[in-house]
Amino acid sequence: EPAQGIVLLAPATPMAPLVQHEVERKGLRHGRRLRVPLLALVSVVAVAVSLDLAAFSRSGKAASAAATTAWVGKNMQPELVVEQSGGLRGMALGVLFALLMMGCVPAWRAIRKARELQRPYQLQDLLHGGIADPEADLTKIITFIQDQVIVPIDERLPGRPFEYDLHSFPFVPMVLVIGNHSSGKSTFINSLLGVSTQETGVAPTDDGFTVLERWQADSTEDGPTVFGCPGNRPFRELQRFGQAFSGHFRRKRKVLPDDADMPFGLQIVDTPGMIDLPLTGSIDSDNPTGNQVRGRGYNFVDVVRWWAKRADLILLLFDPDKPGTTGETLEVLTKSLAGLDHKFLVVLNKVDQLDNSVDFARAYGTLGWALSKVIRRKDIPQIYTMYNAGFDAKVGTHHKLPLDDFAKRRLEVIAEVCRAKERHLDNVVTALEETLRQVSMTAMVLGAIQAKAARRLVLTWLVGAALVAAPLGVLVWLVATGRLALPGSASYVPAVPHRSSWRAPPPTEAHSEDLTFMGMLGVLSAYTGLLLVLSAGCREFLQQSRRLQRTTLDDSFEEVYADFFIHNDGEDHRARWMNVKPKISSILSSIICASSLKPFPSWEMVKIDACLTKDVWHLRQLARMLRLDANGEVRPPTRRAADKDMNRASTMG
Repeated sequence: EPAQGIVLLAPATPMAPLVQHEVERKGLRHGRRLRVPLLALVSVVAVAVSLDLAAFSRSGKAASAAATTAWVGKNMQPELVVEQSGGLRGMALGVLFALLMMGCVPAWRAIRKARELQRPYQLQDLLHGGIADPEADLTKIITFIQDQVIVPIDERLPGRPFEYDLHSFPFVPMVLVIGNHSSGKSTFINSLLGVSTQETGVAPTDDGFTVLERWQADSTEDGPTVFGCPGNRPFRELQRFGQAFSGHFRRKRKVLPDDADMPFGLQIVDTPGMIDLPLTGSIDSDNPTGNQVRGRGYNFVDVVRWWAKRADLILLLFDPDKPGTTGETLEVLTKSLAGLDHKFLVVLNKVDQLDNSVDFARAYGTLGWALSKVIRRKDIPQIYTMYNAGFDAKVGTHHKLPLDDFAKRRLEVIAEVCRAKERHLDNVVTALEETLRQVSMTAMVLGAIQAKAARRLVLTWLVGAALVAAPLGVLVWLVATGRLALPGSASYVPAVPHRSSWRAPPPTEAHSEDLTFMGMLGVLSAYTGLLLVLSAGCREFLQQSRRLQRTTLDDSFEEVYADFFIHNDGEDHRARWMNVKPKISSILSSIICASSLKPFPSWEMVKIDACLTKDVWHLRQLARMLRLDANGEVRPPTRRAADKDMNRASTMG
């Protein structure tokens, strides 16, 4: 058949996953067609068997009744009626059972279908075109995966750790510029824009985040206004950082010269310079949580993390005087930019201020040493060396350093900034894939911890119940076997000391009641003490188990991925685990016991695997189509491209 030919050609083409998915889908459809008559046949057989059993029961009972009637007489006729009605009841029960089975099958199929990934779109063959709007399809697929796969798991996690890792559309491509104070960030942005719009200086001059964009008219908007921008829906998430951040956040739209390097449809984010400030965050009435804020009024590291996740390019600028030595810079590198190595460019700026090659080597080596402390890899990322020409560069005619080469490197950095628009959709797909993998890892590790904690809790309850019930059981056994007689019972004989020289008078009734009351009080006191000791021991055991859960997270991770690490060193998984581990630790710190977490069924992990193997690949092909279309290269024809060609032809005509 033609389908078999497609399968044979699929391994040689990049469409193999889609073709395999199509074959599997057809196989499932044919399997469902065969399943319906098979279930009907089983139901008919069940009804037939029940009818045969009822008939066999009725005939056997009728025959025995007839034989008995031969010598008993007419008095057996009422019994025959009763036995025949019993056969009818058996037949009715058989039919009811068959109908019940037939009713359970659709319910089972509905539950199974609900657990499958029901895509409202089709993974089409992109090699032959046929997609009217690839960008709309890409947005639709990403939104569906986030809403149907990631959000249900994230809502069951305390604090929703992945709530702000999701994408909202539309969103303009963005470049984030961060660095130490006086590292030339604002000067580089002014050079890129072609106008002097950001203040520059040796001392810190910018105290907030500024979004700059090329526009048809000049305008400046404050933070609360930008939060409601319909063209950048993710900006509304910045409201969670408080009024201190919104008061120092603004957007500037500028009319730029025609020869400016800054393109339309791209945002540049200028950030405050990173400096070392004393920590302010002691636990008091004004700050009950004890959050450490470095003199800014908001969590600078979390804000940079938010921008970095949504940026298409991150420029990390250093100057020769402070090549990565500030504590805030190291904190941003280790926390804000963790796992985003593919986005940022490291730039050593202001090299024109160095006098000779010795100073250049010292500054370059210091920066490389500082980066090696926070980037746990043998290969240090490439460092671009440049200077800001045209604004504050002090370049002499006879400089000892090759400034022409540094100027070429500056042009390379500018080219990377302009190429950020092309990388936008690819970065969105990459971020979605990483979020899916982190959600899967979080669910698997927390699921293992939850199951272990549940088993430990059940074992604690069983041991405690056994210790509590053991004294009662022994007491009941002693009383039942007569080895112990309770006061007031018929077999109770008070113990009286016997001496030949002295005989105690027999106890009165009041005295016996006092002894009975004191004995019962002693037993209850001892039993209550036992319960208190057991309760304290169980509570201490659970608290220690809770502390061990946070200290043995690495062991839990190794246990979950033990089978995977048999034939693979798992460097990618271990690197991802460094980003997931803080989230799991925060979740476990916020709950009393891990057993209270909601379980994560295996079919949810199957959904994530299906998205990673099929949908993400399809999204990358869509992003590639849009990237080639933006560059003006040849790509498979689509209806949208055909419409553009028709409009262009009609305009030229």
